[in-house]
Amino acid sequence: MMAALLIAAAVSDASVDVVEKLGERVSDAAFMDSTGNRVRLLEVAARGRPVVLTLIYFDCPMLCSLVQKGIIKSLNETGLRLAEDYYGLTVSFSPKDTIPEARLRQGGYLQTLQNAPGARPVDWPYLTGGPDAIRSLADSVGFHYRWDAEAQVFEHPAVSMVLGPDGKISRYLYGVEFSPRDLKLAILEASQGRVGTTLDRAILRCFKYDPASRKYHFYVIGALRLGAGAFGAALIVLLGVLWWRELSRARRKEPA
Repeated sequence: MMAALLIAAAVSDASVDVVEKLGERVSDAAFMDSTGNRVRLLEVAARGRPVVLTLIYFDCPMLCSLVQKGIIKSLNETGLRLAEDYYGLTVSFSPKDTIPEARLRQGGYLQTLQNAPGARPVDWPYLTGGPDAIRSLADSVGFHYRWDAEAQVFEHPAVSMVLGPDGKISRYLYGVEFSPRDLKLAILEASQGRVGTTLDRAILRCFKYDPASRKYHFYVIGALRLGAGAFGAALIVLLGVLWWRELSRARRKEPA
């Protein structure tokens, strides 16, 4: 009964929506990780690499598990590596969720994550917290949800976020199925080209995020610039080779 009252108080004035706060830093509220340690949010959200952030609750009958499974499936197809190219972070927005539940969910989901050799819980923390901490985080990322007392479930949006290395919100990804290309580009964009292969960074210059469609689209100007740069480099190499050949011929013609 007390847990239900806490939930109702925490979300009674909220509506189900996402208000994007791009460029803003997430709250530094205090949560508990799956090992029972108290952590500040920025300790696990601003670690020098992009962070894929999901907000779920563990008793969700359907949507939360679809969001979590969808983001992991997409990450598996990007080829990016946990703890090398990005970190994960999952936070429960239900104050009744417990540390043992977080540990159980964390173990189950991380088992399905590929490209994560030797993945540690610290590389993808699962956090629980009280109403004030949850509200602080939700407000900082524009995640608005509501407790349905009649159905005894949360109504909430299906959205994940990519944070920059400093904990600032870089991109929102909506739905339960995510294009691996868009997710990869969002992570590369958040890192400002500091992760991924040289080819990945080159491809990033050829795509631009479209807020209307909420997808990355081929960017002709970027491709032309990249092509012009490659052509210029190739031309310099060609001129260098021709110059070296002419110099060699001239030296051979010099009298002994």
